[in-house]
Amino acid sequence: ASPSAALASPSAALELTRLPRTLAAETLQLAAASPDAGLIARWLGFLVGAGSLLLYTPIAARVYRQRSANGLTLSTWWLKLLSYTCSDAYSFRNGYPLSTYIETLIITVEACGVLLLVAHFQRRLDAAFAGLALSYLAAATWALSAAPPEAIALGQSAATALNTCALLPQIAQNAARRSPGGFSPVTAGLACAGCAIRLFTTVELAGSDPLLLAGFAAGLAVNAALLSQIVYYGAVVEGRPLLLVLAADFVAPAEKVPTSPSERALMRASELEALEEASSEADLPSHKRSPGR
Repeated sequence: ASPSAALASPSAALELTRLPRTLAAETLQLAAASPDAGLIARWLGFLVGAGSLLLYTPIAARVYRQRSANGLTLSTWWLKLLSYTCSDAYSFRNGYPLSTYIETLIITVEACGVLLLVAHFQRRLDAAFAGLALSYLAAATWALSAAPPEAIALGQSAATALNTCALLPQIAQNAARRSPGGFSPVTAGLACAGCAIRLFTTVELAGSDPLLLAGFAAGLAVNAALLSQIVYYGAVVEGRPLLLVLAADFVAPAEKVPTSPSERALMRASELEALEEASSEADLPSHKRSPGR
């Protein structure tokens, strides 16, 4: 059939009119699929990086304000520092875009700061701490510069386990004390959001790296468990308003009111002892009273 005969066919003419629209639709779909998803992933990556500036700030501020780190475990921060350093080395040595791990770099520094604060207020800046610190610096230098790819991959696998296990001492301490502890609910919430976003950016920008996906999924699970624990022990067990539990980093802790009979009896005995001491001091001549009274 001649070209003119083909054009004279109604069905052929209809197909020719549909063809440009079909090609245009497919072109738009291709243009809107991966480039935009990659761009969104990059911006989300930098957003997580900016948010990571506040990740451990609430914990550091609370410890410094209260001059106490009794609600935190030192081992948690050693494990966190090791975990983040392994992830930094893995992403750096694999040449991944900075936007895929910028928040890990930031929170590595923050975790180191909180580690020093906890060690200081728990009076554990001793020779053992110095030995661990020197070992950490030597291992980090080797991982960033001379470690073979197999060791780097093994380190990332270890980072997943370390990051998952890092919060377990904190969770165990909270459970033993039936208390929300000293870990920040803001930090746990930001960590949950950051891990969820990182699952998306890893798929889009890091080729769905299985080691990174496993790490972020495990981080999401353990931080969600800790956040649930903080809310439960603070709001249900201690009976505090939920808003005060979530704002514990910025509100001074209220004095605990005794609830059990033993606690009330102990408080009453302390009050009677104080009254007896005050009355005995009042009966003494002025030159025999304790100084300052």
